[in-house]
Amino acid sequence: MLDIQPLKSFNTQFQVTSCIDDHFRTISTWLGRDTRTMYADAWAFEYNADAQQLLLDRVVYPRLNLGYLDTYHGIQVDFRDRNFSGTTLNSNEDEKPFLDMLQSELDAGMAVLVGIDVYYCPWSDGYLKTHARHSCLAVGIDQKDQKIMLVDAYYGQKNMEMELQLFLNISFYYAIFRLTDPCSSHNDWKGLLSSSLHDQTSIPTMRNSIRNLKDFAKAYSEEGIVISDPKIDTQHAIFQWMRFSLARLRYASFIFYLHELSQEDMFHTIGRHYLELARKWDAIMHQSIKSSFSGDPVNQRQKIYNKMLFIIQNESELLNQLQDLA
Repeated sequence: MLDIQPLKSFNTQFQVTSCIDDHFRTISTWLGRDTRTMYADAWAFEYNADAQQLLLDRVVYPRLNLGYLDTYHGIQVDFRDRNFSGTTLNSNEDEKPFLDMLQSELDAGMAVLVGIDVYYCPWSDGYLKTHARHSCLAVGIDQKDQKIMLVDAYYGQKNMEMELQLFLNISFYYAIFRLTDPCSSHNDWKGLLSSSLHDQTSIPTMRNSIRNLKDFAKAYSEEGIVISDPKIDTQHAIFQWMRFSLARLRYASFIFYLHELSQEDMFHTIGRHYLELARKWDAIMHQSIKSSFSGDPVNQRQKIYNKMLFIIQNESELLNQLQDLA
């Protein structure tokens, strides 16, 4: 069994976390590598103005930049989905090759990132309550007792046992890690910053991202947050809102990485400002949900909208400063 210590991705005074971030941080530290360039796109924001969707479901943030993770840190990640619909297994035809792959990777001394359903995890707060997609690191298999050992960095749990057959029935994806040689120009912080801001075709431009944030804020002032079922909708709203703070924490992490490479004091200052933006978006989340429980009055939404515009203006200024540095 692999000895891997679970680590949290971010250390904040407010509760913003992500199981994927936690497990990438955990395994990269175990491998002696960094991961922070994978957050280079976290400044981007996309808003799909589809009135058929709930407001928070129209928000799109970019995925982790696995290309940068490979290029700059030498960690290659290959995600593969199994045959699932949500958390329901459609076919177990791949069960044997999936198990053989897990055993092969573990025998070679490499953990595997695996998707699971929290409903079946006794250590999770969703145990036997709700079905939700989650992830862990597979670190060992006991063929004799038919158990798999998992590290869950999100919950800070190490070497948790699960029945192997149950795991095979609820694991909806996996990711294999490979170590590669980082590019020789990984210290070119200016080139990295410039390419992350200007050379990405799959994400909005800086100007469009700021405009999208303003469009979202305007839509919030007009529609508010709909919570019909407090038990279900509140949790969903918190999860969706949390992505605003998470994106700023991710980008602050990338900016601090640039500071380490460049020793430019301005990066440290900008990184601290992004941490503050994360805190402010967290406050917006709590205020908006509280307002929704009070009938979401127009005057309250207007106050929150004005706060959003102030935050967005701050972020626009920070992006302009980064553009100047690039």
